[in-house]
Amino acid sequence: MTRFIAPVLVLALLGACSPPVESGLHGYAEGDFVSLAPDLAGRITETALGEGDPVNAGQIAFRLDETDARAALAAAQAQLAVATAQFDDAAAGARDPEIAAAGELLAQANAARTLANADLERARELFAQGHVSQARIDQAQSAADAANAQVSEMRQRLNLVQLPARENQLLALQAAVAAAQAAVERAEFVLSQRAIAVPADGRVERQIRYLGEQASPALPVYSILPEGAVHAVVFIPETELAATPVGTRFAVFCDACAAGLMATITRIDDEAQFTAPFIYSDSERSRLVYRAEARFDANPPPPGTPLRLEAR
Repeated sequence: MTRFIAPVLVLALLGACSPPVESGLHGYAEGDFVSLAPDLAGRITETALGEGDPVNAGQIAFRLDETDARAALAAAQAQLAVATAQFDDAAAGARDPEIAAAGELLAQANAARTLANADLERARELFAQGHVSQARIDQAQSAADAANAQVSEMRQRLNLVQLPARENQLLALQAAVAAAQAAVERAEFVLSQRAIAVPADGRVERQIRYLGEQASPALPVYSILPEGAVHAVVFIPETELAATPVGTRFAVFCDACAAGLMATITRIDDEAQFTAPFIYSDSERSRLVYRAEARFDANPPPPGTPLRLEAR
């Protein structure tokens, strides 16, 4: 018996010196952060949130300069007013004062024609008596012809004033009104985009840009973590892949995890990768693993929390 004591003691000592091997899978909590950025670029004129603040969906997070947007809206509204007035004027036809004015001009033309014709008759009588020359008759005839032409022109003008607008003219003016209305709506939308709202309940993870700086679709102002938008990233060893399909349930353990926390595998990468160095020890880094994601049932831990998962 004594000759086996030394090997047994050596094995016991080696076992005591080796770190304990934890069962299950390892991973970490990862947040699905939302970058809060404007659709249109602009200078930040107001920020309403700070890092760590709880937020509600629809809450205004920041505002951009509105000067140009308000000027564009005012110009579009003025153009709409002009287009609408032109359409209404054409659709209503001539107003009573316009018709009255055209009628007055026709009456004046008729009176002038009467005088011109009377003068022509008088000139003809005097010519027959030998008191005036042919030139006097020609002059009176020209005046009478001009008066008759003026009557025709004034009558035609009155008729035109009394006519309604033509259909194609009304259609063109109506299209102009529609285009002006669309320009107003576009300008209103652009103005509304100068105030950026939070898309979902959650909290501010980080403020990236501040008052006076430029923001754009590529330059967000805040990083928001929506409520419950945390999932687990799990690394499945190649040898355990077949036994861990999508839908596998795990109990989740960590310092910040609630008792009884569960998670379900929702996706697994198609290609293997080497073990993440911050998850496993140096001796295990050469192992091939498959990155997977799991959905927590409730109360997920903070992003970045190391996790241990055991199948249930």
